Amino acid sequence: MVRVARRVARSAAAVAASIDDVRQQPDGADALVDLLAERSALYAGRPSNEAERLRGYVLAGFESTGLPSAAVPYVLEELETGRNPYTVAAAGRALRGATTIPVEAPGLLVSAIGRLRGTDDVVSFDRFAPAASNVGATTALGELASTLAILGPRADGAIAALQALIETDGGELSPAVRRELERAMDAMTRTDDATGGCGGCAQQRADGGPTGRAAPGPCAVTKELRHLALEDQDGGRLTFAEAFEGRPSAIAFFYTRCMNPEKCSLTVTRLARLASRLVEDGLDANVTGISYDPRFDRPGRLRRYGADRGMVFSSRCSLLRTVGPFGPLTEAFDLGVGFGPVTVNRHRLDLVVLDSALGVAERFERRLWHEETVLATLNSAASAHRR
Repeated sequence: MVRVARRVARSAAAVAASIDDVRQQPDGADALVDLLAERSALYAGRPSNEAERLRGYVLAGFESTGLPSAAVPYVLEELETGRNPYTVAAAGRALRGATTIPVEAPGLLVSAIGRLRGTDDVVSFDRFAPAASNVGATTALGELASTLAILGPRADGAIAALQALIETDGGELSPAVRRELERAMDAMTRTDDATGGCGGCAQQRADGGPTGRAAPGPCAVTKELRHLALEDQDGGRLTFAEAFEGRPSAIAFFYTRCMNPEKCSLTVTRLARLASRLVEDGLDANVTGISYDPRFDRPGRLRRYGADRGMVFSSRCSLLRTVGPFGPLTEAFDLGVGFGPVTVNRHRLDLVVLDSALGVAERFERRLWHEETVLATLNSAASAHRR
């Protein structure tokens, strides 16, 4: 793994050849997991599309190495929010290496097909290519449908969703993909499988559960972090401690140039709804989004972006950027974000709930979080502060 990561300066094709070598190692699956982190040197400084294809090539490798539990959150994240057909299809391939299937995986496969059906693309995982290749090619939707067929009765919890997808298709699915989906439907409804048609057999809930909760872990409340200079959507300046100390806070990370509506745009929309709930419930807490892209996301842009997504700004609801370096936030909260030559090239969903002393009360990462769950955590943190 280290050998691959250190070759970041080499071409993507050369790095992919090293990934091929890793797949053949006895501990290849664990080594591949290490290459999935957004902050891996494998992706540092690379353009977004190149980083996505390398990440997809890593994910596809789990089909042959086996899918370890540590890789499952990455796979489910991609199926839930991914927009790059190559990378999403690779996540579908990765599931074929699982010995136990996460209970939510079949539904996420179907939702991914629905999300990408207007943007299907040729994909191939036989060998790495920096762009679409016809060698050993199928399409992204074909790969996802094939995974459903391979899962068979283990995916029967998604039968209704798949049936609805097929019946409501307005011609966006190609004839080849429709045939593959019908084959998947037949496989999912089989009762002569070795599992006896038990859709609940050989299934497990993924690490972190459907809310993507992770172990809180301590926040490194260093002097540098406390005094980190921030600027809000109105140009007001304050330090990190001035912004968040003394009351619980929900802090999510985003950037306005994000092209995936399931990530940053939805994050700020949900922050706006969460802030509204806090006002309704009379809870004294902060709701904030902090930009990964502070040089571009200046105050006027932050205000427009938040207002367009329903955010009502106040002393307890804001969008912020760092005035100085962003790095202290990355280190303090172990954020899943990588940067290309211009801006972010890949990031996971990250939301942290801080208590009144700036300690991390809860973390939500990779999976879509829900306002009610975050609200409950803020309430708990507020109650602890009052005691």
